[in-house]
Amino acid sequence: MLKIRTDAEKWRYIIAVSAMATVLSVLLTWVLLGDNLTVDMLRAAILGPLLIAPPACLMSARRSLEIYRLNQRLEHLLAHDQMTNLLTRSHFMRQMHEMESDFRGSFLMLDIDLFKKVNDTYGHLVGDEVIRQVAGVIQDHVRRDGLAARYGGEEFVVCLPQQDMEEAVKRAEEIRQAVERKTVKVSGANLGCTISIGLGYADGRKTVEEVLKRADEALYAAKKQGRNRVSLPRQEAA
Repeated sequence: MLKIRTDAEKWRYIIAVSAMATVLSVLLTWVLLGDNLTVDMLRAAILGPLLIAPPACLMSARRSLEIYRLNQRLEHLLAHDQMTNLLTRSHFMRQMHEMESDFRGSFLMLDIDLFKKVNDTYGHLVGDEVIRQVAGVIQDHVRRDGLAARYGGEEFVVCLPQQDMEEAVKRAEEIRQAVERKTVKVSGANLGCTISIGLGYADGRKTVEEVLKRADEALYAAKKQGRNRVSLPRQEAA
């Protein structure tokens, strides 16, 4: 099946097929006519494929490229949350399970503090904008070396491969402080918000679900301790 992924591949395909068709046409003409081959016949053998092959190849190449780009777009839509453009929970978990056996790294569970109050006070449109703003901050801080997903509602998850707990705490604090500085315009006023973050560490011995459960427990502890803070799982905090 023809698979063209870039404009460069499209033009390489057109040139290659056109050249091959021209060569085959000349060879076939020479085999069939032998000593009777004339300059006009040779010219026709060359011009025929050059007039027919490029337009035909261009049409098929364009179609193949369009299909590829549509498939890429569809894959992106299926893998990303439409509100935040972060990964969906299902796609995030699928990626984690694919590398689970030898994965080492840290996980962050993040939740917007008192989000229900934002929705109840300012409405869901403002709440949605708060979610987008927080998601943007998270993405800015992890796109270089990590993965971020919208885990559900106002909750997010971050994976930081090859980063130990000390490094993860620093990253979590950077995200927390950046969110705290962020504001959303509401009726001419600036609405701020905060997040709580719980951490977990994957050492290759626990499943992703077990690590995320510990990170979620740490997140719950951060909420219980007053919100707007980073909390470690119990054994690391001890």
